[in-house]
Amino acid sequence: MANGRIVTTMSSLILIACLSGAVLANDAGSGGDAGNSTTSAYSLNATNATYFGNLTDVSDEDDYYSISMPNNTGIYVELVSPGYSGSNGTNSSSTCSNASWPFYTCDFDLELYNSAGTRLDYSVSSSGYDDVTSNGTSVGGSTVYIRAYHYDGDGQYALIVNIFSTSTGGGGGGNNSTSLHDAGRGYDAGNTYSTAMNLSAVNQSLWGDVHSTTDSYDYYRITVPPQHGFALSLDWNGTSGNPDLDLELYDANGSLLVYSWFSKPESLGPYNGSGGITYNIGVTAYSGSGDYLLNLTFDNLSTSPIYNQNDAGTGDDASDDYNNPTTLNTSIGENYYNGWASDSGDTIDQYSSAVPANHGIAISLSFDDTLVNFNLLLAQLPNPQNNIIDSSSTFYSPETVTSNGTYVGGTSVLIQVSVDSGNGDYGLTIWIFDLDSDGDGHWDDNETACGSDPDNANSVPTDTDGDGVCDFLDSDDDGDGYNDTDDAFPLDSSEWMDTDGDQIGDNSDDDDDGDGWSDLDEYSCGTDSLDYASQPLDTDGDAICDVEDEDDDNDGYPDTSDAFPLDDEEWTDTDGDNIGNNADTDDDGDGFSDSTESTCGSDSLDADSIPADLDQDGSCDAIDGDDDNDGYADISDAFPLDPNEWVDTDGDDIGDNADLDDDGDSVVDSSDAFPLDPSEWEDTDGDNIGDNSDLDDDNDGWSDSDEIECQTDPYSSISIPVDYDNDNICDRMDSDDDGDGVEDIYDMFQFDASEWDDLDLDGVGDNADLDDDGDGWNDIDEPNCGTNPNDANSFPSDFDMDGICDTLDPDDDNDLVLDINDDFQFDPSEHEDYDGDGTGDNADTDDDDDGWSDDLEAICQTIRLSETSVPLDTDGDGTCDVIDADDDGDGVGDPNDAFPKDPDEWEDRNGDGLGDRANPLSIIDHMKLNPIITGIVIFAILGAIGATVVLRARKTSPSPEDTWRDDDYSRYEDTPSLEQEDSIPVEDTTDSSSGTDDELPDDDSENSDIAPESTPTVKPPPPPPPGFEDVDFSDQKLTTRVENWEDLPDGGDYVQTEPMRYVGEECGTWIRQEDDSWILEE
Repeated sequence: MANGRIVTTMSSLILIACLSGAVLANDAGSGGDAGNSTTSAYSLNATNATYFGNLTDVSDEDDYYSISMPNNTGIYVELVSPGYSGSNGTNSSSTCSNASWPFYTCDFDLELYNSAGTRLDYSVSSSGYDDVTSNGTSVGGSTVYIRAYHYDGDGQYALIVNIFSTSTGGGGGGNNSTSLHDAGRGYDAGNTYSTAMNLSAVNQSLWGDVHSTTDSYDYYRITVPPQHGFALSLDWNGTSGNPDLDLELYDANGSLLVYSWFSKPESLGPYNGSGGITYNIGVTAYSGSGDYLLNLTFDNLSTSPIYNQNDAGTGDDASDDYNNPTTLNTSIGENYYNGWASDSGDTIDQYSSAVPANHGIAISLSFDDTLVNFNLLLAQLPNPQNNIIDSSSTFYSPETVTSNGTYVGGTSVLIQVSVDSGNGDYGLTIWIFDLDSDGDGHWDDNETACGSDPDNANSVPTDTDGDGVCDFLDSDDDGDGYNDTDDAFPLDSSEWMDTDGDQIGDNSDDDDDGDGWSDLDEYSCGTDSLDYASQPLDTDGDAICDVEDEDDDNDGYPDTSDAFPLDDEEWTDTDGDNIGNNADTDDDGDGFSDSTESTCGSDSLDADSIPADLDQDGSCDAIDGDDDNDGYADISDAFPLDPNEWVDTDGDDIGDNADLDDDGDSVVDSSDAFPLDPSEWEDTDGDNIGDNSDLDDDNDGWSDSDEIECQTDPYSSISIPVDYDNDNICDRMDSDDDGDGVEDIYDMFQFDASEWDDLDLDGVGDNADLDDDGDGWNDIDEPNCGTNPNDANSFPSDFDMDGICDTLDPDDDNDLVLDINDDFQFDPSEHEDYDGDGTGDNADTDDDDDGWSDDLEAICQTIRLSETSVPLDTDGDGTCDVIDADDDGDGVGDPNDAFPKDPDEWEDRNGDGLGDRANPLSIIDHMKLNPIITGIVIFAILGAIGATVVLRARKTSPSPEDTWRDDDYSRYEDTPSLEQEDSIPVEDTTDSSSGTDDELPDDDSENSDIAPESTPTVKPPPPPPPGFEDVDFSDQKLTTRVENWEDLPDGGDYVQTEPMRYVGEECGTWIRQEDDSWILEE
């Protein structure tokens, strides 16, 4: 009976355990849990649909789905975690539970794999919304796998699947056609800014498509994270003109901010200082159509100087509004301030300063002009835009401005620092100075301009006319209404003109023009008394002008009867030719002179009486001087009897008309530049001076003798001596070629008039060299740093090598922390020591000295700079709960520990919220946990009952104890076992060669002491069913394959999948086979 009771008791317990039914999920409407790996993924149809599933942090952390993708398709998947409410309109209808600090929000994540198990895309957003896409990978015609997995919290998620077509078989928005599938979303981006597609503010590259006629615009919306900058770029397939795509940036209200229209790729940014601002991005097809790639880059600027400014000691950035500038509390004398600005995000700093009455202002802006270029402007407030006083934009440091003669006393001025390019620090020096240093009533700039001493009250400007403007600056010193430049007597208000320059003003001078005629006489005679050239006519010089003289020429003939009243040598003109007879050689005008007529015997006063002229040449024969009438007088005619010749220049008895070489210089007249000059025959420069006597034959401005000395060609106008300084001494002969006053032998720059010395031998003259001694420090900076600019061995100390000496550098170690705020002034790696232990926070592994390292505090999500903020460590093992795999130290990992903060509990299989140790499972609980096995065991029990009946019928031995006496129960000595009615050992008769578990031993067993038909044999008890974890089979060995469920190792749970799985942290994952055997999954 004992063996029957054992079988019955075991069967009952197995039945109770197996009747327990697991509460299964209904992922994607499957009626159960989706698979936990790609091999067990639940298959979904390749259609656009929304599915729902569940994830928890212990029993169900992964859901896998598979989709067989049709050809030429791609996929875009969205996952909405429980409790999510998004700005893009996507919301979850499920609530979130069991989420952890600090957010208490559910966070499920999403991955996409190809058929080979390679991850194509993933999303681990903490917002509760995740999306993935096939992302340029061709997945059409293959299987893809979707993994939704748990990170924090429990609840129901929504899985939204979008299947879209790709024109060339590509998937996910690669460089294939993406029409109506922008950014891999499976739909078109908005066509207006109000319908723009929302994008996450992360670095990303996304594909889209536009068409100039059917889909001209794609709009996207981003919100830049705080203290971030961003940049955009747009590229596309094709050339810059076909298609022609444009990139535009709008504000949240759709107002265009900037654009890039004419490049490929188009680019905008970077834009710093844009954190927290929402923008709309526009991609436009100006012409044509095509795929584009839009790149978004975000830059964390939280540690950038733009967000860590202390302009003028304000602890913040100076104002950029000139109508509301940052006020500087300046005082009379020198004031110094520091600031920082950048051409990206902080281009202008506006300051204001009050200027006391009778004072002026001057500003100097210093900076490193190799890194940044600043501009400086001074204007009067209010309305500075209309009252600009001075500005400076020289591209070099320092930039300077002054009130520049404009009176600003008793008002406030605007000081504007603007960036032209680059970014960096600047120093602002402001001088408030007294306009009248010596108190003599004259402002210093006026005294300086007037030539008096502004520091000496006894030295005041001269002001002749007392009009308040010193003579030096007064255009009319004597105030007579005539500018000094036009006033002959600038200091005499009664005189201003001296026409004749006799130092007597015209107002008191009797003869203003000094022409010897009194002003009164000139008035009577009708001439200009102020014009020396305008004098009365006095022909006979008797001091009576002709206007009033009756005999102007004083020749004794009254003007009324004098043919020449103004010529005292003439008074008659017989032939009326306006030549008086005294001077007329032909008084009667008959063509023969009076003397000829006298010689020839005709009347010189009678035109009808003329001399005889045999050759009819107009000269009477008696006095004819040109017998041959060739035009040359006989006395000068070399050939007086030859009308064809009259000159013989070379005296060779050949008249020049016939002679081929008139001057006999052996150069024929046709080639002789001077055919009548035997000493000249050539004129190189054509100046009509023969070369033999011309001092500059080629007329190049250099004498022939100088050209010979300077070794140039005196006969070539293009060959001229080199004369660098144009002093008419060629460089070959000039001892100072550049004319700078330094002889060439001492001049290191022989041909540079502005340079002659080079102290550091760097090839740059000292006048232009900003660093004469070549020690790397600007000559202007060295005096301010206390070193000698002409001594290379004297150079400033510059710890951080930033080009600013330590004396002037507000940040000696260049760690972006001002020395006044830097606990470690000369250590660039340190600037703060929070706990005051002498070790900088960067090197200090525990900044707040709370016993937890900074790295652990960062991982454990506590504040590293707060000694009161320490990580939670439930089990006190030195590992905070955030990263402790076993928070309560009970040996059970948190993912598998139903009570991760309670070291005495770790399991709650019945889900009643109470630990199983303090509240053991009931029989009903065990049965619910194993419903399938329960059914199998019921069948086994029925078989066992039948076998028991058979065994009892065949039993012949009255003493079964003898049969079982040799059985070994040692394997159960240290483990809990089922109660037996009798303490009789049971022999293990299990044999590896036996058939099924229900077979009985052969009747002729040689090991039996009694007849086979009277010796019932019983199988050894199988391991307890799953759920009885307290049973420890210490001799059980782990194999990779077992024949049935009874041989499975301890510590696992059955998972209702197809095929069924048996899963445990220590025993691994076992998969049920079609023959009811189990194989360990690798």
